[in-house]
Formats: sequence, structure tokens, C-alpha cells
Amino acid sequence: MLTRHALCFFVAAATFGCGGKYGGGNSGTTTPAKPGTPKGGLAMASLPYQVLDRGGRTVDEAAFWAYLQKARAVCVGEDHPNPHHHWVQLRVVEEIGKRKPAKLGLGLEMIQRPFQGPLDDYSAKRIDAAALRSRVGWEERWGYDWEFYGPTIDAAIQSGASVIALNASKELSKKISRQGLDSLTPEEKANVPELKLDDATHRAWFDGLMSEMGGAGAHSQKKEGDPAEVKPDPHKEKENPHKSPHGAAPPMPSAERIYTVQVLWDETMADLSAKWLAANPSGQLVILAGNGHCHDSAIVARLKRRGVADVVSVRPVIDTEGEVARVLAKPMNDYVVVMQLPAGTK
Repeated sequence: MLTRHALCFFVAAATFGCGGKYGGGNSGTTTPAKPGTPKGGLAMASLPYQVLDRGGRTVDEAAFWAYLQKARAVCVGEDHPNPHHHWVQLRVVEEIGKRKPAKLGLGLEMIQRPFQGPLDDYSAKRIDAAALRSRVGWEERWGYDWEFYGPTIDAAIQSGASVIALNASKELSKKISRQGLDSLTPEEKANVPELKLDDATHRAWFDGLMSEMGGAGAHSQKKEGDPAEVKPDPHKEKENPHKSPHGAAPPMPSAERIYTVQVLWDETMADLSAKWLAANPSGQLVILAGNGHCHDSAIVARLKRRGVADVVSVRPVIDTEGEVARVLAKPMNDYVVVMQLPAGTK
């Protein structure tokens, strides 16, 4: 499941149109301090680890890598600010790259689909990392430390991989969150894949997360006094639904629109991944995405609906008190990579 930090990030993204760590406009939020990679780079974030299957049983490491090698798509999750999770992603890309698949792809939630061109230029060494970050709007649209991702992207390119921008654009997400799907122009609708908004398992997962935000859950069920049930007062002056008090940021979108954007991201990443796999029948794709997108009822199910049967998901977890148990109590991933912090580390 998503951490509270990650869910706050997602709600901010849906509301203010930011594609990543930072809120936008006059959101009233405080920009959190930027976490960084350890001195010496992402490789220094390595930790001893064990691999568990979804039932909590230990998996032999060689068997684990063999399982991943056989999959058409491997989705590796992350808590965005956790360098140890990013080290697991790097390790997966390196290990799969060593096994020389006929064609390797690396799909990224972190870069939005309009920016495939700069990614292609970077892969071809026509531009450097600084130019890539500028041209994809890394700071404004994602915001997490480039060093969490740069080594993995470079490792993939060195293995001959294609790198694919998977996420929906900030502009599309923002418009849907504020005005809904019906507000889209024909040109905008062309960038919206088939959306399955009635998946009960996924919706229950989402409502549980919203509930953790402070009682905002259970939005799938109408309650007494639900605004939809209240008849309008014909004598009351109509209010502008998009008007913000004191000229501040737009009001929070409804739970339905937040959910629609969550599904938009899942479906866009699944759709572009499926299209790449169809164009590369002998290829293998590694997808890097947040834990809230990389699980059974999210990208995985949406890829399978598009005919990609062999999809594996991997969840990195730090073995702090109760965390592994929380993940195993509601299994949503094929494998859990459990990392042990040094003794005395919290």
C-alpha cells in the first residue's frame, strides 16, 4: 500500500497538477526538504536482503532472478524518497540486463509521455543528464533527487534498453482532477486510454487509503446528507464551483476525480507498456513506479487486461518493526524484497 507520505503527494498532484514531490501554485503546503542519495552514489544504499513470495516464504535468490527473467513485464515499486528502494530497482535492471534479453525496455512513471523525445536523445547520447532534466521538467513535474533514478536509467541504456516515458501529462491530470473527464477536448481524449473505473478490489484499496488520510474513505458509498442527495435551494445565489476563497488555489477535487486520476496514471502506464511489448514481441520490460501503482489491482491487472499475461510485481520493504507483517497481511505483490538495516539503525 502507499505510505501516508505517498498518498499526500498523490492528492497534491491531482489537486495542484504537480507530477511529483512538490505542490504547486498557492497550495499553502511547505516544500519538504529534498532527500538525497548516500555519499558515493546509489550503490551505497545497498543493504542485505532476502526475497519472500506473497505467502511470506523465503525464495532462493538465484530462483528469484530466474523468475524475473522469464516474465514479460516486471514492475518494481518504490516509496519515492527511499534510496534503498531505488537500489533494489537498480539491482533488478542490472541483473536482467546481465541475462541479455532479446530486447530490454525500462518504463518510467517519473517522466510524462509528451517527453519521449528528450529521453530518446539522452539514450542516444545527444544530450547530457542536465539537458534531459531540463527538457522533461524534472524538478517541476517530479522533484525527487535525480540520483535516485539516473544510475538505473544509465544502467538500462548501457544494456541496450529503450527507455519509455509512461505517465500521463501533468496538464491532463490537472484538468481531469478539477473539471472531470467530460471537460476534455477530442484532442485531450485521444491521450486517455481505456479506463476501468469499476474494479471493486482496486476501489476498496483506494478508499482504504483515503480513510487513512482522516476519514475521507468509503467514497464509493453514499451516506446520509451526501451532497448528491441534497436538493438545490432555488432562492440561493448560484456559486462558481471553481471559485477559490481569498483567491487561493482551487478547491480540493472530489474523491471521484482523485480516483479517476489515480486510474488514469495506472491505465496510461499499462497501456504504453502493453504497446511497447506488442511492438517488441521478444522484449522484456521493467517498469519503475510507486508502490501504489505497482501491485495486483493496479498496473499489473491493467496490463493483464491488455493481453500481457506474464507480469511480475516486486515490492521493496525495509525490515523495521511490523512493516513486513503489514505487507504480508494484505499481499498485493508477487515478491517482497526485505532489506535489513544495520543494527541500531532506525
